[in-house]
Amino acid sequence: MAFPSSPAPLSGTHGTGPAPAPAPSAVGLRVREVELDPADPPQRHREKLARIVLDEMYQFVALLDPQGTLLEVNRAALEGAGIRLDAIQDKPFWEARWWTVSQETQQQLRRAVERAAAGEFVRYDVEVYGQAAGEETIVIDFSLNPVRDRDGRIVFLLPEGRNITEKKKAEAEIARKNEELQGLLARVRELDEIKSQLFANISHELRTPLALILGPAETMLAGREPITPLQRRDLGVIRRNASTLLKLVNDLLDVAKLDAGKMELRYVRLDAAGFARSVASHFEALAASRGIAFVVDAQGPVEAELDPEKLERVLLNLLSNAFKFTPEGGRVKLRVAAEDEGLRISVQDSGPGVPAAARQAIFERFRQAEGGTTRRFGGTGLGLAITRDFVQLHGGSIAVADAPGSGALFIVHLPLHAPEGTEVRSGLRDADREESPSLAGTLEELLPARPAQAPGAARAGRPNVLVAEDNPELNRFITECLGEDFNVATAFDGQEALEKLLESPPDLLVTDIMMPRLSGDGLVAELRRRRHLDAVPVLVLSAKADDALRNRLLREGAQDYVTKPFSAEELRARARNLSAVKLAREVLQAEVASQQQDLAQLARDAAGQYRARGAALAEASLARDAARAASEAKSQFLRLVSHELRTPLQTMQFQTGMLRRQLAKSDDARHDALLGRLEGAARRMAELVDMLLEAVRAEAGQVQVAPSDFDADALLRELVQEMRPRVQGRPLALRYEGEALPAHTDPSLLRIVATNLIDNALKYTERGEVAVVLRDEGEALRLEVSDTGPGIAAEHHARIFEPFEQLGEIRHKHLPGVGLGLAISRRVVEALGGSLSLESAPGQGSRFSARIPRRFAAPPSARAGDRP
Repeated sequence: MAFPSSPAPLSGTHGTGPAPAPAPSAVGLRVREVELDPADPPQRHREKLARIVLDEMYQFVALLDPQGTLLEVNRAALEGAGIRLDAIQDKPFWEARWWTVSQETQQQLRRAVERAAAGEFVRYDVEVYGQAAGEETIVIDFSLNPVRDRDGRIVFLLPEGRNITEKKKAEAEIARKNEELQGLLARVRELDEIKSQLFANISHELRTPLALILGPAETMLAGREPITPLQRRDLGVIRRNASTLLKLVNDLLDVAKLDAGKMELRYVRLDAAGFARSVASHFEALAASRGIAFVVDAQGPVEAELDPEKLERVLLNLLSNAFKFTPEGGRVKLRVAAEDEGLRISVQDSGPGVPAAARQAIFERFRQAEGGTTRRFGGTGLGLAITRDFVQLHGGSIAVADAPGSGALFIVHLPLHAPEGTEVRSGLRDADREESPSLAGTLEELLPARPAQAPGAARAGRPNVLVAEDNPELNRFITECLGEDFNVATAFDGQEALEKLLESPPDLLVTDIMMPRLSGDGLVAELRRRRHLDAVPVLVLSAKADDALRNRLLREGAQDYVTKPFSAEELRARARNLSAVKLAREVLQAEVASQQQDLAQLARDAAGQYRARGAALAEASLARDAARAASEAKSQFLRLVSHELRTPLQTMQFQTGMLRRQLAKSDDARHDALLGRLEGAARRMAELVDMLLEAVRAEAGQVQVAPSDFDADALLRELVQEMRPRVQGRPLALRYEGEALPAHTDPSLLRIVATNLIDNALKYTERGEVAVVLRDEGEALRLEVSDTGPGIAAEHHARIFEPFEQLGEIRHKHLPGVGLGLAISRRVVEALGGSLSLESAPGQGSRFSARIPRRFAAPPSARAGDRP
């Protein structure tokens, strides 16, 4: 259509007021400010229709001459900026209200007009005034299109703009979310790296004491000096549990290496069938002892290029898994053969099989086919995950299916040849043929449970105790500990214990938590459902350091709860106390029977009120604990450390104590020295596990403060004196400076902080001085520990207070510790209302300063009822 020679409004004047609705008139039809007259010539009629179309467009539309002078603009654009056409018409477009957001915006438009006048189509996003009558800005998708006549000359410029404010906001929100996701991803990667570092730290720290446990135990078992059958039995228990611990440590170390991408393959050209037969031979005695038909179908030779160490672990884990779940009298089959240009390894068992829904999950870390407190088998859930990772490192695959008949069938496919360009050795060396450290632990886990020693004959006058513990060796130890004071009966799972309780109620029940068929907490619940068993006191033993579980059990009817490891004396004392209370209650009830008073009912009512009060307090405590709980990953690892490390560690400590008592009458200094090394290594492992648990509690904000009046100076002087043997024989002085300083805070927590700070200084200072200074700062005390050690760079000051952080790499590590001391110290100081700081520089030593209020003031949330 042709443009009018005069672009002025055809009818009426553009403004910002509301437009009238279309209405018929005497001469025609009126649409807003345009009047359609039937008498108009065709050209005029088309011009009016063009105006109606222009004004009804919701986007920005205008018309400029080639120099950028505004000729025409639609109504929506005028109303958005709160301006009138006659105020801006015939003026430079960039001077109009829309573009006065900034001088830069105006200059950008002038350049765009110049480019469009030269024949270029220009388009960009820009912020302009266009909402609330020009008081608010919007973002538009703006374009300038040159309009040409029949001769190709540019006669007009057509500006258009579409409101994309919401789109831009959405894009900005998406960008912000992406940035948050990137930050979260970075945090996840950081946490994953910390987890891998933690695994490596723990593996490094636990291997040393394990070596000091296994070495002396094997030396005494193989030595020429005579030992009694009882001593040989106890040493065997120590060796078996240490081997189990070593296998767990090796699994953790493998996980750390895999996560860090440091697991390498060392390819060897070998006979895979012969290698598999060699590994399988270690399971023949186990199969015979359990009456399992073990078939090995590995006809060779089958030449393949594989890593023998990783292949052995794959075979061990698959066979271990098969024997673990195959019942006595069942069947296990291993088959190795070359198929389809690859190696196929299959392990079939006649166990319960793997449900279809769990066939992917069982290859994930820390996942097990059986879970909860009634699982029949121990372990960390790492075996199949490591197997999958080793197979994938070779470029292979692993899957599980139903075995013919019943059971599970694991199938592994491996390539026969190493990747092109990879170094491949020819033939196995002697080092490759040595038994791996994991073999002994794998077999020890699968050996049939050794029968516990039958309890001695019951003796009149003694209370009766029932011990429910599924670990035969720990069951035997508890039986021997309590046998001096009780007539002991034993059960090896919760269901057996319940049956014996129903048959003959004892004076005390000692039960573990994690047991087959019926768990310990389930056993307590069944006990309290039966009125005639309500008087039986319950002592719970558990390797799970779980405050919520402990509170629930105490609330639901258990009288006492002991966390492993525990001492034999503690176990005997608690058992005697509980049985004595039961006996006293029975005596009192008999004395008042003549008065027709049911003391038992009164006691139950009182106990019910006490339990109800305890339940309310426990629920309040649980609510606070839940708000400060650690992440699920940390909680899962806490359960792993508690149960899988504490149980064998407890057994080793028990056995070394028994050996020490047995050898007390002997003058054999060599055995005494070996036992000393065993005890020291076991004690170090227990300290490491306890420190891990303390760190988790500190991270969860569960530091309990018990303030009392004491002299901080006397406490620190005593502590420094205790630590002076650490510097004897070293070119290092330990100095203390302080004066009498009364305080009202928690002395045990102050001692923990001071111990960690001094221990850290002594650990990293080889010569010079470690100075401990106590200063009085009025309302606060300041503890300073300075050293002449290597110092710490400024960029590491914050990092060393994080859990599991250490400045040295694991492979260069020569000092003990897992990086928890300073982290725990900071949390404890903060719990006391203080702060912990560091001043240090490379080559200038370090000074740690803890400023702690002399009078502890509980935070408001704690004063509301932290303690009953």
